[in-house]
Amino acid sequence: MDLYMNGHTQSGVYRINPFGNESQINVYCDMETEGGGWTAIQKRRNGRVSFNKTWAEYKTGFGNTSDSYWIGNDVIHQLTKGRNSFLYISITRKDDIKYYELYDQFAVADESDNYTLFLGGPYMGTLGDNMLDTGYTFYDLSGMSFSTPDRDNDRKREENCASEHNGDWRFNKCHYAYLNGPWYPERWTYPWVFKFYDGSKIKETTMMIKPH
Repeated sequence: MDLYMNGHTQSGVYRINPFGNESQINVYCDMETEGGGWTAIQKRRNGRVSFNKTWAEYKTGFGNTSDSYWIGNDVIHQLTKGRNSFLYISITRKDDIKYYELYDQFAVADESDNYTLFLGGPYMGTLGDNMLDTGYTFYDLSGMSFSTPDRDNDRKREENCASEHNGDWRFNKCHYAYLNGPWYPERWTYPWVFKFYDGSKIKETTMMIKPH
């Protein structure tokens, strides 16, 4: 958003310093969608980058900013702490039909709190809400900690959902939304229920944030 307000209105890769020091990182900025100024925290365009990673890899981030990447949980926390942020999620089908959901409140705690998700409404879009208020408390993801195959923080006692589903995410006892699953033709379970029961039709996913 700072870049957009300073006249950078073309979408692409930019360098930012979220920690306020000399340590800069590359991020993809969407300067066109819903008024522009969005920082992509997750971007998937193909299956070349695996999202089945360790806790340490999700902490610092991985992938190629111009293609597929996770920005890093430490960065997401830094960008959302002490401020109100929007969350914009989009899933594009292979026939280029795009669905989206916009949440009014989004923040992530620090590592000491397992990067707990704080999500709030109102929400709107064409995907439908599968994260905040699904109608089933064991599917809702607000208040959930981050889980990886080597760090089990979900509420399902019998197993580690990240290991079971081959990807890292905030799981409750179950999930209706799961954007970091294994890319098709591997078995990707319930990327976004009712619109996408598996990953066979998915071309691209994006998660973006910007301050109010």
